[in-house]
Amino acid sequence: MAVLELKGLGVVSKFLGIGFEYDKDKGWLLEQRQVILGMLDKFGLSEVSAVRVPIGGELENDVDGELLPNDGAGSPQRPTVKTFQSLVGSLLWIARCTRPDIAYAVHRVTRRTHEPRVSDWRLAKKIARYLKGTVDTKFAMHAPRGGMSEDTIVVEGYSDADFAGDRVDRKSVSGGVLMVCGMVVGWICKKQSSVALSTMEAEFVADSQVTAEMLGIVELLSEIGIKVKVPYKLHVDTSRR
Repeated sequence: MAVLELKGLGVVSKFLGIGFEYDKDKGWLLEQRQVILGMLDKFGLSEVSAVRVPIGGELENDVDGELLPNDGAGSPQRPTVKTFQSLVGSLLWIARCTRPDIAYAVHRVTRRTHEPRVSDWRLAKKIARYLKGTVDTKFAMHAPRGGMSEDTIVVEGYSDADFAGDRVDRKSVSGGVLMVCGMVVGWICKKQSSVALSTMEAEFVADSQVTAEMLGIVELLSEIGIKVKVPYKLHVDTSRR
């Protein structure tokens, strides 16, 4: 067995572009201010006006819209496929790490990264403009008062789905939030791989996807020596069934 030597560097303040701050009342606060500002500067969006929402009237699929050119690296003034893919890559990283509020919008804009339209570029810029207006937003992670033990750790999941939301292939989109002891530790937003024939079927697929994520969290806790003894909880949306 290999032995690795570790060196303590104190309380973390930054890791992979994510800023960490600890507040005894709010817990850990995570932010990506510098990453967002760097992205805005890279794509010539530093001076654009902010918007209040990341997505709105762009929900219709513009299947016949103008394609972005595929020649060269491009620029913010003359975007190409590579320019679009680079911006979307930055948005994906931000959405995955600290910003669940843009998860659905980023999911929408990544559907056609292989042949994006001008409308996709506009949506990507709108998400970036939303991030500009919320650049100081922080993601809070706070453990329950009194700490956690194997007897009290609760793994929960919340799931939901639309029905045939994609007007091209009529596939539904699953969404979910993962929590440990009331603390959000993960989220998902993904298109389902098959066409659901009812809202109930779409919801069941979303439920199974969130359950799989919950089991992954339980396995991770087990690997670091924490056994979850309390039954897992899955909260589903049944209002349309």
